[in-house]
Amino acid sequence: MVLINKKILINKKVLRKADKNFPPFFLWNRGGIKFCALFFAASISPFALANANQAVGLVDVYQMSVLQDAPLAQARAQYQAEQQNYDTAKAALLPTIQADASYFVTDSDNDTSDVTTRKMSLTLNQSIYKHEVWAGFEQVKHSLKTSDFKLKTAEQDLILRTAERYFNALLAQKTLELFKAKERADLSQLERAQASEEVGLASRVDVLQAKSSYDLSKSERINAENALDIQFEELMKLTGKPVTQLKSFSMQADLPEMPLDLYVLEQQAESQSLTVKQTQSQLETAELEVDLQKGGHWPSINFQAKLSDTTYTDDAGGIFFRDSQQSSIGVSVTLPLYSGGGTSSKVSAARYQFNATKEQLRNSREEARLQSRIQVRNLESGRALLSALKEAVKSNDAFLESVEEGYQVGLKSLLDVFLARANQTVARKNLIEAMHNQVLNRLRLESILGDLTMEDLTVFDRLLQDSEMIVVNKAISP
Repeated sequence: MVLINKKILINKKVLRKADKNFPPFFLWNRGGIKFCALFFAASISPFALANANQAVGLVDVYQMSVLQDAPLAQARAQYQAEQQNYDTAKAALLPTIQADASYFVTDSDNDTSDVTTRKMSLTLNQSIYKHEVWAGFEQVKHSLKTSDFKLKTAEQDLILRTAERYFNALLAQKTLELFKAKERADLSQLERAQASEEVGLASRVDVLQAKSSYDLSKSERINAENALDIQFEELMKLTGKPVTQLKSFSMQADLPEMPLDLYVLEQQAESQSLTVKQTQSQLETAELEVDLQKGGHWPSINFQAKLSDTTYTDDAGGIFFRDSQQSSIGVSVTLPLYSGGGTSSKVSAARYQFNATKEQLRNSREEARLQSRIQVRNLESGRALLSALKEAVKSNDAFLESVEEGYQVGLKSLLDVFLARANQTVARKNLIEAMHNQVLNRLRLESILGDLTMEDLTVFDRLLQDSEMIVVNKAISP
């Protein structure tokens, strides 16, 4: 047997320490202190130092992606901007205080009109009732909630994109390992066939069959190397650091399962999906927009208090210039009577927009139910597929061994050996791919349910391990 042994390149204690530095609940906390703690922890992590030869796990890649991902940073900045809009809308409800001062020197042909005037005033304005202001404040609160859902959606999207790119790269890595193992076995078979031909124990046909199989394995390995390079480039864009070795599942690993009650999951998706919640918040905002535009028909009431002081100097003793202090207090009412039909038009437009958002919400709920059903069926069929493929790997291993034994006693041809070895490689690749798809479908279902967090990654990350030894059947003598 030929053994390809991968080095152990990861420290389990470091991984556990990294898990503690990144508790699951940080995902929903956008506070500066928590984010700074996250940045510090990731910065001192050995994975963040990005030793290009280290095997990293799913959580390690996600931790690097949190600090690098541009869409997540954009969503976070938009949320912070929406917070400032809330403060702006709140300010319109509070009183405004304004100070004014002026200094004028008047010089004219009439000496009695020459004077220097100093004026100072302090004015307080408070809106007692203005419908647009109050409706706008309520609207901004809902817009802030919508922005919060957008941020959570971006966080979930990053988890999914991390998992997808991780397992795409991991599949390419395992495919390359399988093709390398197959190529090595075929090369050994070719060398053995050539040596046997020289001593008359094998025919030229056996050599040509061995060479054709080896050439095909070599071409498959070259394609797999290129595919792996591309996947690692995609992964580096996500993490900002080069990653060239990933931890993988054992083909004998049992993936954790979740209860798949279709009715319960469908109802949960309809009510808890972040897309549904975001559209629901947008609908509430659109409803408030109708109310806001109606404010153009309502009166506005404003309170004002003013204190002013006027001083005259350098006058010629005219009787018209006397120092004075004034204070005033009052309430003003403004009632719009006619605006050319513009207000009614704005109200109608807001109502149509509300109806459009209402239909969007209906579509979001239907889509959430549909996607939940699809993922449940994917998971159910995935369980059966994994069970079948595990048996396929066992049967193909046993079949290859029996074919090799049959070839040694003259009951099977060398072509049968190569076909059995190719089928063994395909069975293993299909099993690895099915395991990855099962994990991704589980994460997609959690995302549809609005419940995808880093803890879901941690569940599968615990099953990842350093690349296991790949065993390929030894070359056999004719």
